[in-house]
Amino acid sequence: MAPEVCRYFQLPRGCHKGTACKFLHVKPEPVSAESSQRKPQDHKDQPTMEDKQNDEAFYKWRRLIPRASAGRPQSYGAKLSQFFQNAYTLVQTDLNMLQKTVTELATEQGALAVRELIDERILYCYTDHDRVTLWPILEVHTGTIYNVISGRNAGRLEILFNYLRDLAMNWQPPLIGDQDESKSEFLEVCANILAKTIDSNTHTIVNDVIPPNVTWLRESIDSLGEGHNFWRLQATKHLEYVQRRLGIVKGIAEDRASTIPLPSQAHFTLRRDLPGKLSTEGPRHDNDSDDITEIRILPTMSEIMATRDDYRPFHDPTQLHLPGIQGLIDRHFRLLRDDMIGQLKECVNEELRLLDHSENGTHPENGTIVKQQHGIRTNSYSIVDIQDITCSRRAGIEFHLKIEQPISVGILTREAREDWWELSKRLEIGALVCLLEKGTAVFCVVSESTVRPNLAQKTTPKVNDAGEILEKRNLHSNKDFAYVNLNLAEPTETDLGVMLRAFQSGQPAQRSLVEFPGILLPSFKPTLSALQQIFKSLDIPFADLLAPSSDGPAEVSIPPPLYSTKPQFKYNLKCLTSDGENLLFSPYDTPDPQELCSRSSLDEGQAIALLNVLRRSLALIQGPPGTGKSYTGEAIIKVLLANKKKAQTGPILCVCYTNHALDQLLEHLLHGGVEQIIRIGSRSKSKVLGNLNLRKIGQEMDRTKSERHAAWKSGSGLGEAEVLMKDYLQGLKTSTTPQRMKEHIKTQAVPFHNAIFGVHEDGWTTVTRKDERTQFLSWISAGYMSESPARDIDVLKEENPESLSRNERSLMCTAWSKEVVADVEDEFISLHNDYHKARKEHETVTREVDLRALREADIVGVTTTGLAKNLELLRKLDTKILICEEAGEVLESHVLTALLPSVEHAILIGDHLQLRPQVKNYELSAANPHGQKYSLDVSLFERLVQPTRPTDLKLPFDMLEIQRRMHPSISNLIRHTVYDSLQDAENVKDYPEVIGMRRRLFWYDHDKPEAGSDPSQPTNTSKTNDFEVEMVCAFLSHLVRQGVYGRDDIAVITPYLGQLHKLRRRLQNSFEVAIDERDLDNLRNEGLEEIATPQIYRKSLGSCLRLATVDNFQGEEAKVVVISLVRSNKERQCGFLKTMNRINVLLSRAQHGMYLFGNSATYSAEEMWSKVIAMLKQNGNLGPKLQLQCPRHKDKSIDVSDLDDFVRLSPEGGCNVQCALPLDCQHTCRSKCHAAPLHQAVKCLEPCPRTKKCGHSCPRRCGEACEENCSTILKGKKLLLPCQHSLSSPRCWQVETPHTIKCNERVKKTVPGCNHCIEVPCWQEITKDSFICKALCGQSLPCGHTCKEACKVCKTRMDGQITQEMHKPCTSICGRKYGTCKHACVQKCHPGKDCPPCGLPCEVECCHSKCNKKCSEPCTPCANKCSSICPHSRCTMPCAAPCDWVPCSERCGLPLSCGHQCPSLCGETCPDAKFCQVCASHDVKATVVDTLNNRKYHEIDLDEDPCIFAGCGHFMTVSSMDNDLGMASYYDVDDNGTVMSIKSPPKPFTNTTIKACPTCRGSLRGISRYGMIVRQTILDEATKQFIKSYYDESLKFEQRIIDEQERLGQLGKPTQFLESMGKPGTIWINGATVDQVLAIHEWIMDDRYMQIIELLFKIHQYLVDVTAEEKPYKQITDGARRQHSVTVQTRGKLLAHVALYRCYLVVLGDFLQLKADATQCVAKVNFNLAVVTSELETLVQSAHDASYVRQEAESRLLFVKLIAMARQANANVNTNPPRISVPNIIVDRAKYHLYKADLLVAQYPSTSYLRTELNNIGESLFEGGFNYETSIEEKLAVLKMKTEEYTGTGHWRLGCSCGHPYVTENDESQECPECASSHTASDGWIPTQPDLGIPVTNEF
Repeated sequence: MAPEVCRYFQLPRGCHKGTACKFLHVKPEPVSAESSQRKPQDHKDQPTMEDKQNDEAFYKWRRLIPRASAGRPQSYGAKLSQFFQNAYTLVQTDLNMLQKTVTELATEQGALAVRELIDERILYCYTDHDRVTLWPILEVHTGTIYNVISGRNAGRLEILFNYLRDLAMNWQPPLIGDQDESKSEFLEVCANILAKTIDSNTHTIVNDVIPPNVTWLRESIDSLGEGHNFWRLQATKHLEYVQRRLGIVKGIAEDRASTIPLPSQAHFTLRRDLPGKLSTEGPRHDNDSDDITEIRILPTMSEIMATRDDYRPFHDPTQLHLPGIQGLIDRHFRLLRDDMIGQLKECVNEELRLLDHSENGTHPENGTIVKQQHGIRTNSYSIVDIQDITCSRRAGIEFHLKIEQPISVGILTREAREDWWELSKRLEIGALVCLLEKGTAVFCVVSESTVRPNLAQKTTPKVNDAGEILEKRNLHSNKDFAYVNLNLAEPTETDLGVMLRAFQSGQPAQRSLVEFPGILLPSFKPTLSALQQIFKSLDIPFADLLAPSSDGPAEVSIPPPLYSTKPQFKYNLKCLTSDGENLLFSPYDTPDPQELCSRSSLDEGQAIALLNVLRRSLALIQGPPGTGKSYTGEAIIKVLLANKKKAQTGPILCVCYTNHALDQLLEHLLHGGVEQIIRIGSRSKSKVLGNLNLRKIGQEMDRTKSERHAAWKSGSGLGEAEVLMKDYLQGLKTSTTPQRMKEHIKTQAVPFHNAIFGVHEDGWTTVTRKDERTQFLSWISAGYMSESPARDIDVLKEENPESLSRNERSLMCTAWSKEVVADVEDEFISLHNDYHKARKEHETVTREVDLRALREADIVGVTTTGLAKNLELLRKLDTKILICEEAGEVLESHVLTALLPSVEHAILIGDHLQLRPQVKNYELSAANPHGQKYSLDVSLFERLVQPTRPTDLKLPFDMLEIQRRMHPSISNLIRHTVYDSLQDAENVKDYPEVIGMRRRLFWYDHDKPEAGSDPSQPTNTSKTNDFEVEMVCAFLSHLVRQGVYGRDDIAVITPYLGQLHKLRRRLQNSFEVAIDERDLDNLRNEGLEEIATPQIYRKSLGSCLRLATVDNFQGEEAKVVVISLVRSNKERQCGFLKTMNRINVLLSRAQHGMYLFGNSATYSAEEMWSKVIAMLKQNGNLGPKLQLQCPRHKDKSIDVSDLDDFVRLSPEGGCNVQCALPLDCQHTCRSKCHAAPLHQAVKCLEPCPRTKKCGHSCPRRCGEACEENCSTILKGKKLLLPCQHSLSSPRCWQVETPHTIKCNERVKKTVPGCNHCIEVPCWQEITKDSFICKALCGQSLPCGHTCKEACKVCKTRMDGQITQEMHKPCTSICGRKYGTCKHACVQKCHPGKDCPPCGLPCEVECCHSKCNKKCSEPCTPCANKCSSICPHSRCTMPCAAPCDWVPCSERCGLPLSCGHQCPSLCGETCPDAKFCQVCASHDVKATVVDTLNNRKYHEIDLDEDPCIFAGCGHFMTVSSMDNDLGMASYYDVDDNGTVMSIKSPPKPFTNTTIKACPTCRGSLRGISRYGMIVRQTILDEATKQFIKSYYDESLKFEQRIIDEQERLGQLGKPTQFLESMGKPGTIWINGATVDQVLAIHEWIMDDRYMQIIELLFKIHQYLVDVTAEEKPYKQITDGARRQHSVTVQTRGKLLAHVALYRCYLVVLGDFLQLKADATQCVAKVNFNLAVVTSELETLVQSAHDASYVRQEAESRLLFVKLIAMARQANANVNTNPPRISVPNIIVDRAKYHLYKADLLVAQYPSTSYLRTELNNIGESLFEGGFNYETSIEEKLAVLKMKTEEYTGTGHWRLGCSCGHPYVTENDESQECPECASSHTASDGWIPTQPDLGIPVTNEF
């Protein structure tokens, strides 16, 4: 019979019997989670055969679940056993089945099976617990199952453990068979179940069921023999955790005082003020608690303002208020929190104090760095506004702030601001900031969405159509403001409420944003949160070693790791052996390092350390500098990985403090052959590790079906929460508080809602234009005034809304506002909590893949901060090995968080004698005598290796003693001061000397003082020494010039950042010749002589070496180290370098040589420095002169004591003598002595001795390569080229190869296609398509210009043909001539558009004046007497009017200055003597002046035909000029050309072109002969421009009036106005329009009318101006009436008057409407409208006289409107009778004007737009009411119609007898739009005028 298969072998734990088992150990290959996840991406949704089989098994198993039926209880019955067996089989398949099965077990039906099993069957069933509980998405489900197991009051758990106890007591055959587990393994399972049950249900801790079972398990485990060591230790581990959770810690009940050891010295103990409720004075603030889990990480407002100091636990565990591991965790939480935020609290307190006193001007400048007494740097910014609150999937809830730019940044250019923000590192992503408002502080972090400048990807800013840069909401674009987005650091309800109120306030408030540079929330919050979690659960390994009892032994032996205690377990060290053979080691064996040393590359110390690590669960290795800590650590990791599968340890967790150290460790492991590495965290700078990041790996992994379903479900929930939050925020922005108050009282105070918003009993709602705020104010104002105190709110809620006084109504509104604000906050907080919960759940689900990826890794690397941040994930990883590198530099709190509950083997590698952990508060440092009682910077490694008290527990550790870094002369400095047992390896003794130096170790001693702190930088505490900067740079230049050291070979170290900055800046500005690294390697490997020409280049000195501070150089090394010590002072204060740890690091970085620059007297005060200085002096390695050495002349002494000595004694890195060695060319090197490698780079400057083949010598220098072609010029020789051109004096190479010469002779060729003739060199071939024609295009464009672009731009040529032609828009100047002047358009070509008005100076002038306006502006006509006069006749018209004289045709009889007779006409101005026909030049005489007969000037008989001389300089005969200007059309002329009389004077607006000079179109305004023809046209043009300008201006005023009327209609009632109307008194309003408006404005006491008053004054000023401008036109047109019967009428003054009164009536109407709407009107308003009505009567008469019917009708309606307003002023006030009455005479006058206006509107179509207004005003006059206004829309339509009156390209006409100019679209006669036809001035006007000088009534 074949043996059966062992069922335990198939379990993950395996069979405990091993080879002794009698059953077969055959395990079928399951469908693993890994294989199921590595399917190709394209087939992840296609089920395999295994998937189908698993699904079928799953659904078959689910069918075993019983269904409830009527009358029969739901029960599994006989199926229960099969149900659990099938479930166990399913969880052993793939991961998807595992997740689905456990999820189903957590349902109600699954829980039924668990209950039925325990309650009724209690059959023992094995569960693969580890595999089930370690997946995040199953955590909730497994917790549910354990809660079911526990039952109510742990009743079901009690049943279970009673059964288990009975089973353990009867653990023997026949009950227990051979295949069953051992008893120890059974007890381990029981302890594990108990621990997990407590984990899942905290309430079971206080149940009485647990302690007896713990006691039973403890006794059962203790009774086991040593043979069951592994399972006993595992069970003990679970029980210790349960006991810690229950508080049953051994020894806690004993009297602690009796266990405190006697101190070696007596001391006095002061009373401590304990935390929270333990304090005798009570809690210090609301965040002070004795339980650290109740403490918020960031300080509360109460904590910030507290005056009592926080509780600081001491380093001495006997002084803690909590014992054991709890006390240790409590201490580190409080001290770490104090270190990170203690000084921050003081800073915020000070900022709040400054904010409270900001009105005194004491707040610091915006954006400056402020240094307070607390010593922390801050950057302060003034907050302008909280602009928005948003919610997004990536960034969460964000608050968008607008802050002021720092003053020093606002003055920079945009590019400079961008650089400043990038380089200053201000407001970096994740930076901690605090938003401060008076009495409030909210901590936030800068969000990822904040837009910072990116110098690597600079983009061109976007601009709008106007060329203005579009503003972006980032830090740098705006010169005045910066935009930053924030997330709450701890989104508590208090902070959420504060931010929401600040966003909603809408009121300016003094707020500031304080930034804490260098403090990043992720650097400490995860660690503190992890400590809180550990404090609560106490699930930390090695608790007995980390916090031993006070009465325990001082030294203990460390047990082996639990995983190594399995029977027959041994480590195999084969991976380290050089022979590849097995090397086994048991953790219980005595270490034998000799065998390991002989078979590996480890030295004895490293071998001992490695073996002891394998046999200690908590192992410590101290590695002094250069002893190979990292190498030993890598060997340990290789051994552990080689035994990973056998030990089942899971991934190894490698933890480092810094990202740099972690990258180095992982890179070394990767290069050492370790492949399965995952790095957690995004701050890696290693390119090698880029693809090993957890995020990247997780994204590439496939998800199981369950994971996809869970991700979809959680993602949907998050999406819904996100949508709800976004909708809420959107509603928050769009709605106002009054709107929300309205909705609130609609349900909470219905009677008040109905009373305020006019809801009637029948359900109808009063419709009003008022908004909610106005309606609330109206309701408040409607209340009666009462001096009695307001009643309580609760009482008012029950009262009738109409019975409340004004104060009570205001109180109710205030209460409703508070309730609404509270509701808004509650809703926001609730939505935020839901969103935060959904977001966290989604993150948990999505990290499921990350956990699977980590399980597949061999190495998981993470920083201590990253570990704390991912603690929840890593706790599920079940890793058993932790390795911490540089453990001496890591805070103990960080190591405590790294000790995961699953860790069984912790390895700490470091050196406590090097750098300690960094703390921000010096008061907590052990280096501070006052801080030793806290010793926060003492690492766990140091505490365990070197305890401060002799009675404290000291753990065994191993020290590496052989250093392989430093030359013995350097290692002596730390050997005789720090490490007595440190040994040197043989190889370090053979290090070469430092090239260029006489000594490898030297201290350059000087007494130059350090620089003081910069007073302009109040926080600049860093020290500098300018002398050392210069000396170090000169020395480094000397080293680099040796040419043998690469970038990694030289390091410069300094303790201060200030000195580092100065060194970097100085080195970057210095340049040296350097050799490429590849050539440098060749020089080293192959010798100097074999490298002929190494690659030489020039680079900055800073790029030739490494530069770092001491603290950042730990773990690094360099061949040559140069140290700038900086400090040099009389006080002998050496600052940072007074601690032994930092001195140790500083002196142990160099390999070949080390050089120190500093003042030895300053440092000799410290003990260690004193010893070092003594050793250096003893060996002659200290002095004021630095001893250089020439690499060639080594015996020559070169002692450098200052900067000049470097240049004088060693200018090239050697000595100051000539090199004199031969170069490769055998010439002697003439440079100064230099290093041998750089000798190869010297260029020989001697003439080249080489001769060419042609016989000519090389013209170059010897060090340069010879030219390929001989360039010798053959003077006098001519070379005939193939193109038949000749080349004079060719060069030698050209004679030999004439066919290669390009002939440069310029020739003309025609380009095919475009046919341009261009001049090109002879050699150029223009027929090819590749040839680019550079000639101008010259093509005629549609606009008439020629194209001025290059031919290549417009035309595409192929095979000699133009295949495509496309011209750009024309860029020529338009050049079109204006019709009214001689100018041309100077704008760019604009085809299809009219030319803009001419903007050049006007050229119109007369003898009286010259026009000073632009050409396109209306000229002011000259009204002086015309100057056209001669002895025979004269003009009687004004100067600007057409002349009415008969021009004289006689020759002028006056002489010129030359004495000859004037050649011009009588009455014209005599020309200059240069135009004398006798004396003129040849050119003048040769001028053609008779265009009729083509005769020249000298051929003219001036007595018969005199000449006309224009002002432009051209001249013609009178007959030619008369012919050109058409004189015969206007005058009667005889046959001789003499003007006899006026025939037909020109009519206004008949000529569209001004008569001008025929030659140049210059003005003929000054020629008297043509005064009638020319001046009429000029006057027409000026009149048209004047009419157009005042009409356009009137339309602008009308638009402004409409806008103001609309604005006033939208404003609410002014509060002061309502109060004034409720008080008795009389308001007098009288005088002119402006006086009345000002009186109303003064009485209103509000800015309501400020804008319209400004408009009123502008109209009034315009009225004055247009009246003055219209006067000359009146005079001219009146004079012109004598020539033609019609005169031109203008109406600028009329339009201005109408606009003025319309503006006035808008104010008056609004005022009266406010008065009418007043709910209580007691004040009396008296009007005196006498002046205004009189002015309106005058306006009506003026419009009537000018026959402008539109303005007449408008004026009449304005009068009627005013009277209607006066009648209805108080009509709606509850007074009987009304207090205002208007006399009948005024009302009758208004009715008459209304009647006349109605006639005008009916008769003239042009007034039809007034019909609606006329009807409204008439209704108001006769029936009362305020319905005298037309709508805004109607007014705008009328305005649009008016705008089209003088637009377009029509013809100007003067077509009626009234003289109204108008524009027509054609030449046909049309009716005048004003009067419709010619008519007389009398039109039934009845000049009936009342006596308006007397007030109508006393009130009017």
